[in-house]
Amino acid sequence: MNQHDAQTSLDDIHRLQETTRKQIVHQSFALPRVAVSALGIFVALAAIDLPSPWYFVGAALGVVVYASVGIVYEHRASVRRKATGLEALFHGGLLACVMVAFAIGRIAAFALLDLPPHGLLSQAGAGAVVAALAYVAATPVNRSIMKAIVRRGRAA
Repeated sequence: MNQHDAQTSLDDIHRLQETTRKQIVHQSFALPRVAVSALGIFVALAAIDLPSPWYFVGAALGVVVYASVGIVYEHRASVRRKATGLEALFHGGLLACVMVAFAIGRIAAFALLDLPPHGLLSQAGAGAVVAALAYVAATPVNRSIMKAIVRRGRAA
């Protein structure tokens, strides 16, 4: 093997690593995954102001939808890797930001729209809409953060 062949092999390895990184970021925040996850977030948060048996059913259904989207997409993923601690911290922070958006939406629904505190069309419903829309709207930012995390960690 001469120097040119070795350099060509290294270039191929780097190119394949970059392709793998792009695929990891794409499958983490693919639009169908984000849309169904946002639906799960909406259902779970909108159920907060419902009466007792419906609160549990709605919240459980929303959490199951949100979690199952992640499980199904990771199971079907073409590229697999172990999640890093920084990635787990990012996803935890993302959920914290969704909860802040929910709180802001709920407060705005009370202050600006004078929505009732209980029922189907309540403050929690408005806050859930704001949280779900914020989750979808933050997708480009989330992709760039995930890209930086993947570049920093192991690619495959």
